[in-house]
Amino acid sequence: MDKNPSINTRFPELEVSGTPNEMGRQIGEHFQDKIIELSEIVLDRCNKGNSEPVTWLQAESVAVKTFRRAIELFPDIVSEINGTSETSGVPVERLMVLNARNMLSASPEGCTSLIVDAQASSTGTGFAGQNWDNDPAMSPLSAVITRKGDGKPAFMSWMQPGLVAYMGINSEGLGICMNALNGPSDVTGVPWYFLVRAILESESVNGAIATVSSVPRALTANAAMITKDGPLNLEITPDSVESVKADTDGILVHTNHCVHPALSKNNDQYSAHIYGQSFERRDRGEKLLTERLSKGSIPVEFAKILLSDHDGYPTSICRHPNNDPFTGWQSSVISIILEPGQNQIQVSNGNPCENAYETYKMA
Repeated sequence: MDKNPSINTRFPELEVSGTPNEMGRQIGEHFQDKIIELSEIVLDRCNKGNSEPVTWLQAESVAVKTFRRAIELFPDIVSEINGTSETSGVPVERLMVLNARNMLSASPEGCTSLIVDAQASSTGTGFAGQNWDNDPAMSPLSAVITRKGDGKPAFMSWMQPGLVAYMGINSEGLGICMNALNGPSDVTGVPWYFLVRAILESESVNGAIATVSSVPRALTANAAMITKDGPLNLEITPDSVESVKADTDGILVHTNHCVHPALSKNNDQYSAHIYGQSFERRDRGEKLLTERLSKGSIPVEFAKILLSDHDGYPTSICRHPNNDPFTGWQSSVISIILEPGQNQIQVSNGNPCENAYETYKMA
């Protein structure tokens, strides 16, 4: 299908700065309508994949438990949430549910991520990318937000306002993609989005790894990152943090099952949580990258072609709606390319096979 770049598909943009509370207040004021709407529908959207709906009382109970450690370990992030609550008018408890939403849905979640290091990239700088296979209702409630917090690295994320972090880049040359993984959870651990925020506000790769490894973690998930030192992929569980190495050519593809040998048992124990065609999507992505690399370095434009791939349609790398009763309503809501070396991200609003990518610069 032809992509029409003349159609305005840009997400709203906002840059905030100051203390965590001040940044939260700026976000809450600017995106008040979006945050209110999101807080009202978040539980209904989570329940689309649940055979037994979660009530608000149950959701807030989960959120309170997981936030207890977050308040202790990440008071600055909690201060931002308080600021957002103050200006948006959305109760803190509802924002806590929003930031713990991935602990409320029983249905598996998806995404295909890729990482290309500087040596394999045609630009001479590494990049990462992914499709976010999830709820299309989130698209009109999303934005690109740049935070410039006092004394911390700046970072830019595509996200729903009210969340504390999502896929994005920081001023230290790091970009992070995310994949849902099959594995255990622990409601007494720190919410996943807090870990993503901690990574984006870290001044070094070692600092990011140390922070994630040292705190109690609520979920099993994957962080696929490009850094100044090359690819870094961490499979993160409540019990351990395992590093999955890129191949010798500097490329890596990750989907929604555990790859590290220490976690391979999760693929049997939590097989029902593996999102559609995860093994096939990873194999397909690796095949396409390897074939392209055999012809020369990999341009960002090829990553866009890969992320538009329909092998195994409709639960392909570029995902489209299908008849699955629990996940068939999901699609590739966005496709995102992270280029921290260029201080930019590129995002398609909708399936990348149908929609052009827009560029967002972090000044």
